[in-house]
Amino acid sequence: MKDQIDVAVRRSPKYSVFMGLGAILGVLVAGALTLFVDPEAIPTGYTVGKGAGLLLLILGVGGLFLGGLLALILDWSGRRKARKYRVGAEIDMVDDPKEIARRRIAEANGEDPDAGAEAAPEAGAETSPDTTAETSPDAGAEAEGSVDDEPRNGSPSTGV
Repeated sequence: MKDQIDVAVRRSPKYSVFMGLGAILGVLVAGALTLFVDPEAIPTGYTVGKGAGLLLLILGVGGLFLGGLLALILDWSGRRKARKYRVGAEIDMVDDPKEIARRRIAEANGEDPDAGAEAAPEAGAETSPDTTAETSPDAGAEAEGSVDDEPRNGSPSTGV
């Protein structure tokens, strides 16, 4: 097992930004071209609005495509300029997915992930929410939902 790994750090363009800017540029070019169209040169059955819509569609999609292509070229050129570093690696030896999930849930709940292994219920043991609610001494108070009770998320109640 390695305690150090090699990583490559490089800049990468955001494709959505390049594609969005390409589409906006295509729409602006279509709007500018629409201003220079002579209405008498348009064939019968077409209007300036239909021609503008067709230009918007074609140049908008074309700009979207060209923006994505530019981002792809910049990404490709950025791979050649990548800097390589050797960094320390932290290796987790836990192979059981259930154990990993249990530890993550315990950490998310603010509990100690190592202490929960013994307290976890057995696989064959069944707990019913109905039986726990009936045996709880303050089950009636929870059902009524008084204003003085603390919320379930642990934040202080505002009384609203």
